[in-house]
Amino acid sequence: MEWISKEKALILVLLIVSFILRFPSLGYSDYISDEPGTFFYRGGKKDVQMSINEFALSQRKGPLQLVVGFIPYTLNGNSYDNELAQRLPYAIFSFLSIYVFYELIKKVTGNYLVAFFSAFLFSVNGLIVAYGRIAQYQNLNFFFSFASLYFYADLWKYPKNVIKSSLLGTILFCISLYAHWYAVFILIPVVFFYSVFLLNKKYSNKYKLGVTVLNLVVGICILAPFFVPYFQYMFTHIDANTDYADRILGLTNPLSPREDLVQFQLYNPFLTTYLYLIGGLLGAVYLLKQKQYFVVLWFILVFTGFRSLVSYSGLHFYNFFFPLVVLVSYGFYFLVERFPKYSKYPIILILAFLFIQSYVIFVDHKKEYPFEQEKILFLTTPKYTHEKEYRHKTGFTHQRKWDEINDWVNDQITKYYMDTEFRSDSDFYAIGIKRPQSFANDYGFPQIKNKRTVHEIENGNGETVVKIYRVGGERDNKK
Repeated sequence: MEWISKEKALILVLLIVSFILRFPSLGYSDYISDEPGTFFYRGGKKDVQMSINEFALSQRKGPLQLVVGFIPYTLNGNSYDNELAQRLPYAIFSFLSIYVFYELIKKVTGNYLVAFFSAFLFSVNGLIVAYGRIAQYQNLNFFFSFASLYFYADLWKYPKNVIKSSLLGTILFCISLYAHWYAVFILIPVVFFYSVFLLNKKYSNKYKLGVTVLNLVVGICILAPFFVPYFQYMFTHIDANTDYADRILGLTNPLSPREDLVQFQLYNPFLTTYLYLIGGLLGAVYLLKQKQYFVVLWFILVFTGFRSLVSYSGLHFYNFFFPLVVLVSYGFYFLVERFPKYSKYPIILILAFLFIQSYVIFVDHKKEYPFEQEKILFLTTPKYTHEKEYRHKTGFTHQRKWDEINDWVNDQITKYYMDTEFRSDSDFYAIGIKRPQSFANDYGFPQIKNKRTVHEIENGNGETVVKIYRVGGERDNKK
């Protein structure tokens, strides 16, 4: 008799790996520019007339991340100065979303091994790890979207629980929309699950209509209190919102070249791209031969839909990952089924490498990739320079001693950590950060005259990472 079943052992491995990639050194890095989006007033009220409701309506997304971010703020003495406390709720949602994703895929596929591969690949994906280590709405989207699909899937797999499951799915989907409107991209599997129910001849048309109306009423009741005033606010501030929509949305060729692959490889520098490509194709062929079309269609539709409707994807191409990792997992499953003696250890080595890669990049901070080159086992990451443009550098280890700078400098000039405005008509401090997020290496301000070094700050390795200069203002230049 086995002490623990294979499935439970795999779940334990999944949870341990997910925990290690999300919680250790969670408070090490400084806030990135997106994280203050979880702050009410982004840490400082710019318009004294703006109420909390008006601020929430102006954010172009649901208010859920503000609510979640407000919890550690209140527990931390009405302060956002504790990065660990601010990130912890989002890391918890990220961690829980991995297990929910496992249960979702197990329910849909009926195969715990495919579910394990899928959840593991999703958990160790560099971009997903990066999001799991910052205060950001994506973690809320993942959890509530997967939970919503878990219950909606009952309409396909367990149609006896139609009312309960559909209502729970609707409620959780609405909550996910409160995190961000990108939740709409899970509508593809939702529509599939609900269509199966509508086509089920065991139920009368009257019953189907009643269930549909009930879900619509519940959904409207949940969404209307925020989204009715939200759209009213949007249309009364049409210029700003039109500019935003023009930048983000628009019909495009889904096959047109973009920088998504370059961005993906920044977060997953080795192996992952080829694994997703080859494993995804192998899994798709396997499923098509088995006449199982759902996951293949899910990927094709979300890929073409996202690439056709979203002209500027930022880092939101993670929407492809949900079905893609399932396809790759079916590729693994095909190998395990076809070559049981020879495929086991290569697959274990691949999964172990992906875990090590994400751990070295996002958890260990002896080297701060991508601002420094990192060595992952025997592989050295590319060197990134200031000339290489990357839209976002989310979740990477990056500590630049702002607390020490804050202690030393009284008149402070940075956006989130410091609360005074820059003035050039008097003496001021210039703060040079070595390896800033722009990849710039020169932090000596050669363009600024009349300066002298007044303080230096070192990291734990004795390396100078900050130089503070005292600079004469315009009044000195006029002399």
